[in-house]
Amino acid sequence: MSTSRSAELTLLVAGESSAARSARATLDTLIGDGLAEASHVRVIDVLQQPDYALRYKVYFTPSLIVETSTTTTTIVGDLHEIDEVRSLLAAA
Repeated sequence: MSTSRSAELTLLVAGESSAARSARATLDTLIGDGLAEASHVRVIDVLQQPDYALRYKVYFTPSLIVETSTTTTTIVGDLHEIDEVRSLLAAA
């Protein structure tokens, strides 16, 4: 599955919690599935770079920010519901 348009994916985590590890693993799976094939993907630890949490107005981590040329979508949580995350990313 590939994104229909170019998206920038930013995963914001806080340290190495189990939720952060789960979100990273799910994002790796999505990338491996080709979902983020044409996308720019980055993982930011807000404990190291708090300005990103302020920039995106993120109060809960992990949060996946999906930016396209027309929309910005935030998915909050460890992303363990991978089919729902796929659907949300396909709609973004």
